[in-house]
Amino acid sequence: MNSTEKAQSLTPIRRWITYLGIFLLVQVIFVLVDGTSLEPNINDSDSFIPRTFRNILDSSLFMEWITPYSYPYFNMVMTVHIIALLIMAIAEIISRLIFNK
Repeated sequence: MNSTEKAQSLTPIRRWITYLGIFLLVQVIFVLVDGTSLEPNINDSDSFIPRTFRNILDSSLFMEWITPYSYPYFNMVMTVHIIALLIMAIAEIISRLIFNK
């Protein structure tokens, strides 16, 4: 094995510890910032993208159903992060089932 082959990718356990650690760090930051004056101020201009995000944030999904935080932007980021983690978990499970046969 030469020096260029020594670089290894993270093992699945270390990779998932990293993913979950980042998720928990973001959640701790959200808990500390939620309800304070440090919440980000989203620009509500008349352009398409901010208006679309405002409509998504004002939907009942982030205002009534998913409400661990008082600030809807934090609820949306948490939901997207959880969905991304679930997609990665499903992809890894499927790849292990297919390639470990």
